[in-house]
Amino acid sequence: MSNVMTAEQMIELTQAVQRTGISAERLQQVFASGILDDVFDPNADPADRSAVRKALKLGPLNGNGRPARPSTNGAIFLEVDYGSSLEQMTVAGHYDWRNEDISPKEFPLNGTGCVEYEARLFVFERGVSSEDAEKAIRDADPVNPWEPAKIEHLLAFGAKYPDAQREHPIIALGSVSANKVFGHRNVPYLYRRVTGRSLHLDWWGNGWHPFYRFLAVRKI
Repeated sequence: MSNVMTAEQMIELTQAVQRTGISAERLQQVFASGILDDVFDPNADPADRSAVRKALKLGPLNGNGRPARPSTNGAIFLEVDYGSSLEQMTVAGHYDWRNEDISPKEFPLNGTGCVEYEARLFVFERGVSSEDAEKAIRDADPVNPWEPAKIEHLLAFGAKYPDAQREHPIIALGSVSANKVFGHRNVPYLYRRVTGRSLHLDWWGNGWHPFYRFLAVRKI
């Protein structure tokens, strides 16, 4: 067997990198980490891809061998265990970074037992304010109304779909900090960092870019 990559393999490798949408800075970090040396090591066993994804804190694969991602149109189901603390819910998401102001003092939980929710990601093809987004979410289905997600729903979503925030920031407008953080009322959101996944806060009074997604829920 030849030890030289063929032109077809080079093209396939390039296409694999392009499918991830990785930035040049992030790609350089991957090179520097040495992970590729491990992957390409002749003694490495690539048979158990799920174990590799688990080690990299990535979500499960779907039936087509692609990362499982929620649809903005299809049904998403979440379970919130109110017997868990905010800290436990956060740890379950395996975030690489979190805002230290996300605490029970600012975001108290209000619920009991395990509750199942249907969830949906709302997408607006324009910039919107928090007020506009909330109204659009509640008006989307007058018979069975959606509500802007709270922090517990966001954390349940982040734990179940860890790859989703790598594509778009995901906001929970239903939880606003009890006190002003750096002079503003803030809402939690999931975001992609160069070094991984993060749990952020941002100003409720923001004008949100069309790139953002808004999580909404309703009880089953």
